[in-house]
Amino acid sequence: MNPQPDRDLDLRLQQLEAELSQTPPSPPTIAQPEKPLQPQTDSSQTLQSQLNRFINWFNGMPRLGKLLIIGFVAIVGFAILRVVLQLVAAVIGLAVLAVLLYFVYQFFLARSAETKD
Repeated sequence: MNPQPDRDLDLRLQQLEAELSQTPPSPPTIAQPEKPLQPQTDSSQTLQSQLNRFINWFNGMPRLGKLLIIGFVAIVGFAILRVVLQLVAAVIGLAVLAVLLYFVYQFFLARSAETKD
């Protein structure tokens, strides 16, 4: 056998032992339990990217453009709010009308029952 590979292995082993003895032992790390990450769906990622693109576009506009966009959004928002309130008022009106018709029907039904007796 050739003593050279054994000598090289012994030398390499001594070098590794010297390196290990020179580095201070690191304190043991305690593994923290990881919080389960909520996976983002594709739709939430695309919505977030669209929102970021809109914010960047809006911030890049001149002041007059920002004012015009804010005014337009306010007008459209109030129009939508007006439509929603009109729908709610219509539903409430229909409910009141239904209650009134029910009482009128009961009045005539009770009256017709009295006349038959």
